[in-house]
Amino acid sequence: MKSQKGMTTLLITSMLLIVALLFSLASYKNLFYQIKRTQNEVVARQSHWLAEGGLECGFATIREEKDITTDLSSCVDVFGNNLDSLTLDSTISPAELSSKKMGVNLSKNISANGGGSYGVIKSSADLYFKGDHEYYADPNYKLSDNSWACLVLRYKNTFYINNDSTSFFTNKGLETGSEECNESYITNTKQLPVIYNSDIKLDDTMDVFKETFNEERINWEEVKFSEVFVQFDVIDPNNCATEIKNKITTEKRYIWVTGNCFLEQATGLDELSEESQKGDGIFLLIENGLLSVNGASSTFKGIIYHFINNYSPIESGTNQWSISTYGMWTYVSNLTMYKPKGITLTPTQQEEMRDKLVFFMNGSFVPSGGYIFDTPDKLAYFNMSSDLSYDGTLIDNLLSEFNIPTWVQGSWNDL
Repeated sequence: MKSQKGMTTLLITSMLLIVALLFSLASYKNLFYQIKRTQNEVVARQSHWLAEGGLECGFATIREEKDITTDLSSCVDVFGNNLDSLTLDSTISPAELSSKKMGVNLSKNISANGGGSYGVIKSSADLYFKGDHEYYADPNYKLSDNSWACLVLRYKNTFYINNDSTSFFTNKGLETGSEECNESYITNTKQLPVIYNSDIKLDDTMDVFKETFNEERINWEEVKFSEVFVQFDVIDPNNCATEIKNKITTEKRYIWVTGNCFLEQATGLDELSEESQKGDGIFLLIENGLLSVNGASSTFKGIIYHFINNYSPIESGTNQWSISTYGMWTYVSNLTMYKPKGITLTPTQQEEMRDKLVFFMNGSFVPSGGYIFDTPDKLAYFNMSSDLSYDGTLIDNLLSEFNIPTWVQGSWNDL
């Protein structure tokens, strides 16, 4: 019998080669899997960043237009690699911007706060009303019965009505007349018993600066020296209306005034009101000074914002109201002006109230965009009578300049 050693060697070698081949094939299969997985991860990350880019493009478009309902279709294929979708749900608050690409779905929330300020009068100052005051309401929002949760006054601390038989505060309802305020949102102090309803709202957390300018109050100088405002210091407080009028042009309707400002009918108040009617309204801000409006006048088309940061009416022992050449000090120094309903004040307490006074309206001058008092720990006083209208379109237009959308912190996870 011939020797089979060679055959045995060949067989063993072949088996070893087959086993090695099987191990190699198994190794390659695992390698191919790893390559495929890596490719999928690359595609997934590409899709993620394309979707992320869609969000950034959409946000940049919204911020540039200052409109949270703006068309975002140009962002779908801006990268040359079409997104599956880019959508904005503005029916919820904050709005949600969503971007999809090949199974990757990213979303972030956008806040459009700022440029939104509800109520006809908003005040961090104490408010005092003497005389007969009738205001049209801000509709605010609609209730389930299709009536409106109307809002006239929002205040942070205290609201007074003078203790006499001729002082009243009345919500006249909606100026359009086609719809109505809900009965629980209408205050009329001429009716007995006197009930202060929900149209007069105590809001001790209100931040009128933040809700108006979409910026923290501590950063007020950034707002002042932005490109929005024309700024100037008052030269003659008794000629303030004319100084303001001379700064207004079609392109310049946001005016920031620093110093005492007495708006008098005898020195340009009517002319200032007429100037405001020519365009899209005026945003007038008075900073760190007394503000008075004296005399009946045509309606001022705009918003009046009074801002106090570090100012006292008392300077070197002298009350600054005395520098008015039109008798403001005669009015405001009389302690009989400080007798609110339901409260008995001592003469010392009346003097303390007087010395907090930074705004005084004597007459029926009315800004159709309302008053905003950002004057904490001070007093704003409405004397005689006033009949305030409400123009929501005008207010939205003027405040839209500050309506800068921002990402809502914490609404996404980039991990």
